[in-house]
Amino acid sequence: MTATAERNINDSVFVREFCRSTLPELLTGAGLSDGDAHSVTVDVMRRARMLTALPVDYFDVLVTPFIEEVSQHLPLSAPAWLRAAVVVAVRNSRLEDFHALGGPLRAADIMAITQAATEPLALLLEEPGTPVSNNTLAGLGARYPRAWACLTALSDLMASDEDAERAYSAPQAPVPSLPGSHEKTHAEQATSIKALPAGQGVVASAIDPRFDQALLAMMQQVKDGNAEVVPLSALSRLSRNSDKQLRVLDFLLAHGATVLTTNYLLSPDMVAVRIRPLVKPDSYNLRRSMKQLRGLGPTHTALIKALRKQW
Repeated sequence: MTATAERNINDSVFVREFCRSTLPELLTGAGLSDGDAHSVTVDVMRRARMLTALPVDYFDVLVTPFIEEVSQHLPLSAPAWLRAAVVVAVRNSRLEDFHALGGPLRAADIMAITQAATEPLALLLEEPGTPVSNNTLAGLGARYPRAWACLTALSDLMASDEDAERAYSAPQAPVPSLPGSHEKTHAEQATSIKALPAGQGVVASAIDPRFDQALLAMMQQVKDGNAEVVPLSALSRLSRNSDKQLRVLDFLLAHGATVLTTNYLLSPDMVAVRIRPLVKPDSYNLRRSMKQLRGLGPTHTALIKALRKQW
């Protein structure tokens, strides 16, 4: 990145007002130390720069997994893609580390921060993007071709605003294997999450690149052919780390699984989305998330009904 490009970004409203003033004040006001607030702010600036450097078509696919979770994020006047972009740049930053494991950031603090970030990020995204070295948000389509094809089809379907379901063709690619032992971690079992009988809710940072025992168990079940459908409240339950999220999705699709979220259906050859308005996912009660059938296509509805009979 050139010195001129760096200076232009630092002069933006997003950096000058949000990152250097509003965000640190909100973080320290919620209980973070000055040092921790600084580390979050630096990460948010880094992620926003990476996001603005992406081509528009790539950007649209990258934010698609998070559109369903922003259905009620403020400000409601902002387009869903922008609120999803705020999730990628801000919510999925180190902010998560100070929320997931008992605080001090509460859900209300997260809401205030993402709301405050929306207009400044919109202004930043209107400016010409500049290359970023080591952009960890780039290149995901090449690394995870099945997941990228699936999310591209979902993004196109949502943009059409006509159909609820659509077939697509997945590319041929090697079948991915399970994560190695060096990528594993153990997470505490959750007490506030109502997991499915065959599942296990755990407490972990959703940006952790490692794989906890609950996620690994689910991937193993799919690999062994014991789980054809994977129900989730939202795709962020796989991870808020975009690389890890697409890696897991690619694995599930490669092994023939269908992922069902509150509003999405992602299979190896078909995608579906609830006709708007989308339903807000309930991360603490998956059964509640899956109750509403309004706006779902016929295949999507049938799979949800069949799944609910097993609970």
